[in-house]
Parts: sequence; C-alpha cells; structure tokens
Amino acid sequence: MSFDRYRAQLFCESIFGCSDFAQFYNTHHSSIESYKLDKRSAFTLSNYLKEDAKDFYFKGCQSLTESLSNYNNRLYSWAVIKAYYSIFYMIKADFALKDFALIRHKCIYYLQAKDGSVLITKGRTNRNRTDYSGDHKSALNYYIDLFSNSDILLSQEIDGMNAYQWLMKKREQVNYQERDFKEPDHPVFLDYINSRIIAGELLKLIEEIIGDTGHILTFQPEFAPIAIPMRRALLTKKSFFDNGIADILTQVQIDHFKRFEPYAFV
Repeated sequence: MSFDRYRAQLFCESIFGCSDFAQFYNTHHSSIESYKLDKRSAFTLSNYLKEDAKDFYFKGCQSLTESLSNYNNRLYSWAVIKAYYSIFYMIKADFALKDFALIRHKCIYYLQAKDGSVLITKGRTNRNRTDYSGDHKSALNYYIDLFSNSDILLSQEIDGMNAYQWLMKKREQVNYQERDFKEPDHPVFLDYINSRIIAGELLKLIEEIIGDTGHILTFQPEFAPIAIPMRRALLTKKSFFDNGIADILTQVQIDHFKRFEPYAFV
C-alpha cells in the first residue's frame, strides 16, 4: 500500500539508510539511540517539521470544523470525538513548530531539530512505557513533559485532570465506555452546551469562548468540551504566526472550509 507519510519520519528513516519503514523498524534500538543529529541534518529536519505542521493543522481544522458542525446538528457523540482529534492534531502541529519530531520505531521517540540532539523515548524501558507507546498517548504525554510550563491549557485542572486528559476521558466515555451513543439525547456533561444549542446560541457560545482571553471559561466543565479544542486551535494558529508562517493552508483548503461556514475553523 502506497501513501504519503510525514516528512520528518521519512527523513529520520533515510538517516539510517532505510528505504521503507519495515527496514527502519528492524534497525536495532541501540543504533537508533546512539545517533546524534548534526547541524546540517537539524536544519533539514526543522524545515520538514514546518511543512508537516501545516498538514497536522489542516487535519486539526477539519476535525474541529466537523465537531462544531456536529454540535450544531446535535450529533453530540461524534462532536466530542472529533473535538478530541482536533486537539491531537493541533498538539502535533505545535510540537513540530517547536522543532520536535515524533518518530515511530518499535515505540515512539522524540527528536529535537538541534545540533547534537539524540532520539529519546520513554516507550521502551520506562515503567510507564504504555503511556508513550501509541500515537495519541505519546504525543500528549511528551507534550506535557516538555511544555507544561509554557502551555496555558496545562496551567489549571478540571476535575483533577489537565485539560487534554479531561477531554480525552470524555472521548473515551463516549467512544468506548458507554454501550451506545446518546442521540437523540446527549451525555450529561453536555447539559449546558445542549441548552445553548437548543436556544440557537451555538455561535454566540463560540464567540464567548474566543473572547475569553483570560481563559476563565476554558476550565469550567460546562464550557470545556468546546472551549478546550477551540483554545488549543487558536494557540496553535498563533504558533504559526510566531514562527513567521502566515500562509498555513492552501487556497484549495481554504475554499474547502468555506463550505462549512459559519462553523469553519481555519
């Protein structure tokens, strides 16, 4: 099966002379972990990461846009699931913009695009290695490990969990733990959002969240299912601008999102 893979992953495989993932997978971990990035390779990796970030951002925008559209149509189960996925993609975009690559081998490694950097993993021998094994958990947990002091969404907790973990738990509840989707009803944790949507106030609610620059609403459970992914998307968009990247999406992609207005996030 042939498909486009992320540039940073392909570049790291090429460093070890591998022509495909199977060959890279069979490279011994000692070779992977002893490699040091040189200045030239770090520069190349950084450029690839900036391009990969745009692809992650598009996926994040698509997921968030579909989530908001689903909310509008009171399709709450998939609205929650897609909101969670939007966070996953936006975090990976932000990771890349911060010059960190997530590299899949037999487990997930991270590699900073910096002269002298090495591939680091907690997914091979760490006692909590299951938290760093799959794409979702590894992206979230490495992000928390590396950027908890600089991400406003990690500055407070909701019900004893950070914002990302809280929404992940809600997604797991909807997607895995309950025996069926609640439609045409809704999960209890969406009581407030449902009341606003029934009142025809979804757009007003979104405006309130966007205008909440003090992040008061973000950590309130009744707002959080929409506020967390919306705030993460806004922060990731700012990261692009901070990196001097104004043209994140192609015109074709922008035109695509126009079909979803007024619930499109670009």
